[in-house]
Formats: sequence, C-alpha cells, structure tokens
Amino acid sequence: MSEQHQAVISERPVLVLHTEPADCLKVLQSRFPGQEFEVATHGEMLPGVLAATDPEIVFSISGPAFPRDSLRAVFEHPTVKWVQLGGSGYDHLPDWDRDKVQVTHCAGVLAQSLAETITGAMLAINGHFLSYRTLQTMGDWRPMPFRPLAGKTLLVVGFGAIGQRLAHNAKALGMKVLATRNTPAEHPLADEVHGPARETLLSLLPRADVVSLHLRFDATTKRAFDAEAFAAMKRGAIFINTARGKVVDQPALTEALYGGRLMGAYLDVFDKEPLPENDPLWGAPNTLITPHTADNVVGFTARYADFFVGNISRYIAGEPLDNLIA
Repeated sequence: MSEQHQAVISERPVLVLHTEPADCLKVLQSRFPGQEFEVATHGEMLPGVLAATDPEIVFSISGPAFPRDSLRAVFEHPTVKWVQLGGSGYDHLPDWDRDKVQVTHCAGVLAQSLAETITGAMLAINGHFLSYRTLQTMGDWRPMPFRPLAGKTLLVVGFGAIGQRLAHNAKALGMKVLATRNTPAEHPLADEVHGPARETLLSLLPRADVVSLHLRFDATTKRAFDAEAFAAMKRGAIFINTARGKVVDQPALTEALYGGRLMGAYLDVFDKEPLPENDPLWGAPNTLITPHTADNVVGFTARYADFFVGNISRYIAGEPLDNLIA
C-alpha cells in the first residue's frame, strides 16, 4: 500500500455534503482507509453533524437540499478550515471569512464533457434536428437546407476551461473563434481574445453566428446579457447558456426567440429552477432545453472526489491548493 493510501487527512472526521454520497465516498475511503468520514445528505442535518464531529475539512457537492442559509453553519463553525466544492460555481455560498476558511472548487474537472454537450446542441440547432424531430412525430417529409458551421464564427463569452474546450471543438469544425475574458491574452484556440468591457461585447456580437455564455454569476454579471445585447446579435444567430440563468435577462431572451431575432437557443440554466411549467421558453422556436444537466455525466461525483484527493495531498504537504478562491 502506498504512502498516500496510508495517510490520514485529519484527526477530525472529514464531512461530506451530498444527497447521494456513495460514489464519492468509495473513492475517498479507498484512498484514505484510515480516515473517518461523516455524511450530511441535507441541510437540516448540518447543525447536529457539525456539533458532533467538529470537522476541519468539508467536501461539499451540494444542491437544492443544501440552501445558502444551511451552508452558513459550515463556514461559521469554529473548527472548519477548508471547504472543497464539487463543481465550479460558488454563487450559492454565503459570505465567508477568507482569512479563516479556504474554499476550493472543481473548475475544469467536467469541462470536456460540458463542451461536448454544447457542441452537440450547436450542431442539432444549426442542422434543424429539433424541427426534424417535430416533423417526424407527424410523418412529415420536409427537407430543410442548412448552412455548415465551417466558416462561421463562435463567440465565447468567458474564456475559461469550458470555453477553451468548446473552442477546441469549434476549431475542429472549421469555425472562427472570438473570445472575451477578464485577462485577455493571445491563445492558440482563439482567433481573437478581448477584454470583458461591455462596449467590447456589444461590438463583437454582430460578428458572431453562435454565442456561448460561460460567465460566473455575481453582481457584475447579473443580467449582463440583456435586451441591448440581444439586439446587437446577428439576426439568425444561435444563443447558448450553460453558465447561470441570472446572467441573462430571461424576458429579453424570450422576446428575441419569439421575435425571430435568433435562429434558436440551447438553454441549460434559468432565472428560476425548475423552469415553471407555464414559462414561454418551453415553446420557444428551435430551442433545446435541458434541466441544468449539461455536465451531468455518469460518475461525476467520483471525478470530483478524484480532484479532492489531489488537493488533499497538497493540504497534507502544506502546499498551495488548486482552484483556491481568492
């Protein structure tokens, strides 16, 4: 057995937050069989579990069962020093004292899978597959010509791990790639990389045949993609959002789809989730909707656990943690 397998992470139990923790626990217990792990499967359990275990480290793959107010107890508990998040988003967290608690996330772990989903949706919308599926149910044989994605332009708004993987796929399809990011610099997967200024975005939108959002949600990005942005888009462009619903002005998006401004859209995230049954987006033309599941690959919790294991090794060695939120 390797030294890493023999290591004990902490004298205190490591607390795992997840509604279905079996897969990630299997990974963690196989790597650290001498370590005690405790589990909370919903937010109401947290006060009692925290008081009973006094964890130093928390591994949180949280969701609707762990609302923001319940997670506050984790960050305020006096023994907690490090929280490793599953997933890349952290807008669901309460404010915390960064001098007291280190927080890391799993950005990049599922980037390839998410880019695969987006690429498939882009091809389906551009190739009229959604319309063909509807015609199929009616037995209607109606050929529709499509314009190849080769030679078209993709605008990636937020050129991080996911955006770069998507750019790789787009390049393989023969597309030109424009990108925006907070720290612009030349990149081999993009023809142009620009800064995040709004005026820059508005100048790029008329050039793009496909626009894909990959922005974090915070005060600066709330409703960043609004009616003005949709009006700036090329008529007949495709819009994709797998980032956060609140980055988009949803009524403006709805109007752009029903008004014919856009050819179609792929939407995985929404202002309110689940998307209400009476929301007009359900019936929007040439629009593919998935229930916040674009990166819901088989065994995703085990992949997060593998990343956590790597960070545990750094934690034990006193080295800087990967994906630390500053």
